[in-house]
Amino acid sequence: MQPRFWSQLSLFAVTFIAILMLREFSTHLLLQNGIHDYQIHTAVDIAANVLLVLISIILINQNGLRSIAGLGNVKTEKWYLLLFPLFYLVGLNLLITDAPSSQATMASIAIFLVNCLSIGFAEELTIRGFLQSFLIKHFGKTKKGVLSAVVLASVFFGLVHLIKFDNGLYGEMAQLAFASFIGLMFGIVLVLTKRIYPLIIIHAVVDLFADLGEVGMPIQEKLNEAGSLENALLIILLTSPCLIYALVLMVRYKQEEQQEKQLENSSAAQMS
Repeated sequence: MQPRFWSQLSLFAVTFIAILMLREFSTHLLLQNGIHDYQIHTAVDIAANVLLVLISIILINQNGLRSIAGLGNVKTEKWYLLLFPLFYLVGLNLLITDAPSSQATMASIAIFLVNCLSIGFAEELTIRGFLQSFLIKHFGKTKKGVLSAVVLASVFFGLVHLIKFDNGLYGEMAQLAFASFIGLMFGIVLVLTKRIYPLIIIHAVVDLFADLGEVGMPIQEKLNEAGSLENALLIILLTSPCLIYALVLMVRYKQEEQQEKQLENSSAAQMS
């Protein structure tokens, strides 16, 4: 690999993790000083997400990744592949999410909506927009190169969810599987649809339904109990359809590329 590859990858990883750690430190500092206001804490989250978006856009432009990242002026292909991620994840969250708190005000709802959108932009532009696209560019656009990039980016996405490590071993295993499965699904969907904006919106909508019950509630220091093995297995089971969907799409991607190569070889043979 070229030195630039490692320097850009290191810059991304260090900056990404540093922003997440700074966000956690700021939250802890606010709580230490008795500041539990929902809007203030959410504003901190939004600020961190905006930083991630800015860093991602800079790195995407510096490395000429706009087209691979789905930011170019292209039409969304195979839009129907977006339906399963949207309806399954929203439906799953509707089953387990509490109703909005009675403490929710118009101001807290507004900042909550902004935060959901900022999460969608931040996580998709960093993981799929930059990291996955950067790996595809350097591994090559062969099926092996593309799928390797999708897998590595999804594993990284899962691993960064372990930064707090406050759910016990089983809880963290479930968190790793949950994020990796969804990351794998979103990654291959981006490759096939070639447009990142629909994924950003889906990600934001999913987070909206996932956190709806916490809108307006004062932020408390989380004293999480270690997750049980049973709960971890349940979470993995509920998110396993995302993994299955991703694997099906990856197999289809391989088959379509093989068919395209066969057509190219056939055309070349006829012309020779």
